[in-house]
Amino acid sequence: MRRVASRRVQLFPDGAFRARDGRPQGPDWRIDGDLADRLIAAAAARETPYVIDYEHQSLSGDRAPAAGWFSRLEWSAGNGLFATDVEWTEAARRLIESDEYRYLSPVFAYDRDSGAITALLNVALTNNPALDGLPPVADWIAARRALAAASALPPTPPEPAMDELLERTRTFLNLPITASAAEAAAELQKLIDQLAGDGLADAAAVAARLASGASEIAALHSELASARAAADPAQFVPLAVHAEITRQVAELQGQIEARDRTDLLTAALADGRILPATQAYWQEQPLAALRAYLEHAQPIAALSRQQSASARPAGDASAPGTFTVPAGYRVNADRLAQHQRALAVMRDQNLPYAVAAARVGAAAV
Repeated sequence: MRRVASRRVQLFPDGAFRARDGRPQGPDWRIDGDLADRLIAAAAARETPYVIDYEHQSLSGDRAPAAGWFSRLEWSAGNGLFATDVEWTEAARRLIESDEYRYLSPVFAYDRDSGAITALLNVALTNNPALDGLPPVADWIAARRALAAASALPPTPPEPAMDELLERTRTFLNLPITASAAEAAAELQKLIDQLAGDGLADAAAVAARLASGASEIAALHSELASARAAADPAQFVPLAVHAEITRQVAELQGQIEARDRTDLLTAALADGRILPATQAYWQEQPLAALRAYLEHAQPIAALSRQQSASARPAGDASAPGTFTVPAGYRVNADRLAQHQRALAVMRDQNLPYAVAAARVGAAAV
């Protein structure tokens, strides 16, 4: 048995139904004979056939190639609504018959108050349909033969032998595996015409060509065997070992970076190049960015020494205060004022300190 893309596919079940994710929020979707008659009449009135796309790509507005087309609908009481004349594209047929796509998902309009299906918009090939229980879009050729026998129609002739003959012909003529029977027959006829029309000399040339090809294949096999024999296992490591070493190196690099970040932040907090209010920000930035900032940031002498106990107002840990300046040191009042304004802008506008400082006219603290 083999899978074949069906021209008759089911779009809706008979009666009330819901999606697997619980939709709709209101009454169940539903379709019956009367509602189906309206959809069938709408389909008959259309000049443009309905499209079947891939994974609802038509809804995204991007490129949406068609998988198939249909125009006729049919209602089957107790079963549901079917499309009966689906014309699959060659690409879609290969995907369906290789079981890479299996189900359909209709896009439709409905009445929110009653759940009644009011219009069919399009359909998509998918492997994750919202409606559970609809049959696949492919059936088995054995089932088709049984239906033909039950209808007293001539059964579909056996195909495995023909398939095997076509596969051998493709191999003999060096054709791609997607070549159809007609393409293989055309290429075979060309070879027959060449042998019959040009006489034995050309037949001998064809035989020599085939023998040359066989020799080339034998030579390639010999080279491959020699390469395998010459390969030195000591120059290679198992993939699992390589992956583990790579993981360990990455982990070690992460530990080194974390240690370097901690050392840089500790030193910068101590000398005032980074303030506690911006510590969390710099903790999340790339290490290279932190290094670049610290290369240009200037320490604040007053912040690198002991502040007085009354430096900050009670309950406000971020407010700039007054500092007790040790003997022999002095504070640049203008730069300290710029620093305090930058802190205020940083807090009010949720900006990085460097941006806030630039806005108040200070290139660095």
